[in-house]
Amino acid sequence: MAKDFTKHEEIDMQALEDRHKELEKAWNDLLKEKREVEARIHSLEQQEKTFNLKWDMLIRETQRLADEKKQFERKKKFYEQVESSSLEMYHEEEKSVQGEMFFSGVSTQKALKKRYKDLIKIYHPDSESGDTATIAEINREYEDLKANMS
Repeated sequence: MAKDFTKHEEIDMQALEDRHKELEKAWNDLLKEKREVEARIHSLEQQEKTFNLKWDMLIRETQRLADEKKQFERKKKFYEQVESSSLEMYHEEEKSVQGEMFFSGVSTQKALKKRYKDLIKIYHPDSESGDTATIAEINREYEDLKANMS
């Protein structure tokens, strides 16, 4: 009978070892699945960060474009006023344009230089709306203002 009891113990020990191996495999499978889930979570977090960066950049660029559009509209309006009033600026006896109108509102040397460059682009004799008399008047007024601002 002692021998049967030992066999019975051996069977129980084998069953316990088999069960232990099953549990150990299940544990390892769970750890592997946990690592996979953590990796997916990390990937999603990175995607979210990238999305947020792109979204912020899109908002900033949209705002910048809106600001540029406003600035363009202001310049367009100014140049339309300059063009429409340029006919009024001709003196009957001199047939030349008065340059003061082109530089109205300019108060700094930097703004003066920028306005001058913009006007040269528009009224240069090689451009579509170019006019040598207008360019000469712009140059004269620019030099006068530049000397007064120095």
